[in-house]
Formats: sequence, structure tokens, C-alpha cells
Amino acid sequence: MTTSTGTQPPAARHWALRAFFWAMIGAIIVLPAWIMFGRALTGAPLGEALLLQAFLGPGLALVIGAVVGITVARKEVRRPRAVTWRDLRLIGPWLLVIALMGFTVVDTAGGRTGSALTAWFGDGALTASQSFTAIGVLVTIIGGVVLFWLQVVELGRETRRRVEKVVGDLQAPLLEQRARQADASFSPLDGPQSGRVIGVEGDEQR
Repeated sequence: MTTSTGTQPPAARHWALRAFFWAMIGAIIVLPAWIMFGRALTGAPLGEALLLQAFLGPGLALVIGAVVGITVARKEVRRPRAVTWRDLRLIGPWLLVIALMGFTVVDTAGGRTGSALTAWFGDGALTASQSFTAIGVLVTIIGGVVLFWLQVVELGRETRRRVEKVVGDLQAPLLEQRARQADASFSPLDGPQSGRVIGVEGDEQR
């Protein structure tokens, strides 16, 4: 099927790329809520850490939103409502680390200190929970900054390609006209009469 201009419509992207597009948008709200409250569904205690998370939660949503927003700003992502494989490889692991922190955040409530891991595997998983949470916080902050910058660079490249295409389309008729003018050159006469001067009798008096 072709459009009215005769061009082929863009090919549909893989379902995983379309699904991740909506998943990363939902992550702006879902992941902070999961770390703050959803982890209670896994058996993790909710208590003293909630006050701190109440301040950090909006910051986490802002970081995720900045990365997702600059990604969706690209026309190649926004128009088909699907990310590229590059976006999936970059942003997917980062969001996964944030999601896993919901299982490792340590909190204290009712005289019990632990996380989802300690609820499942015992108090021996407390150190692992604390270590992963510390690493996860660093990955979230540093990774968010790096990802935002990479997506800004990619947005700039896409914008430059579009501008160059528009300029090229505008210049094409002018370049074609100049090419036709350059080809329309006069060639010297070539034949038996070339270079011969024809005179008229009785013209000697001039």
C-alpha cells in the first residue's frame, strides 16, 4: 500500500519496541511508587524510610521523566510510538536496575529491619540488600545524566539530518537548472565549410 504521494509508509517496528515505548512512559510514575509502597507486597517493611523516600520519589520521577522525555522528543520515536533497538539497549538496563531496588531497599518498621530479600531469604540478605541499593542509587543518578546526554546528542543528529534533507530538497531544482544551463553550450562548426569565408564578386572596391 502506498500513500497519495507514491511513497511507501514506514515499516512497523517490532512489538517489543512498541511495548517498551509505553513501558518507559509508565515508568515515570510506576517505578517511584513501586519503590515507595509497592515493595510492601513482597513482604518488605514500610516505616522509617518512607519519609526520606517522600522527598526522593519526585526526584526519581524527574530523572526518569527527563530521560524518557528527551527520547520521545525524537521524531523517529514519537511518530511510530516505538523506540529503536539502541534506545532499548541503553534505557532498558537502567530502568531494570531501578526496578530491582524495590526488592532491596532496607526499611525499619515494627522493630523489624529488612527488605524484600530478607523477607524471602532471611537476615543474611541484609548486607546484600544494602550494597545493591547503594550501587543502584549511583547507577540511577550517574546513568540518568549519561543517558540524558546521549539522547540529547542523538536528538541533535536527527535534527541535523532532517535539516540537511530539507535544504537538499530545496536546492535540488536550482542545481538541476544549473546543470541544464551548463550542458547548453555552443559547439564550433565542424565540416567542409568550417573556417571558409565566402565572398561576392565585385566586392574588391571595398
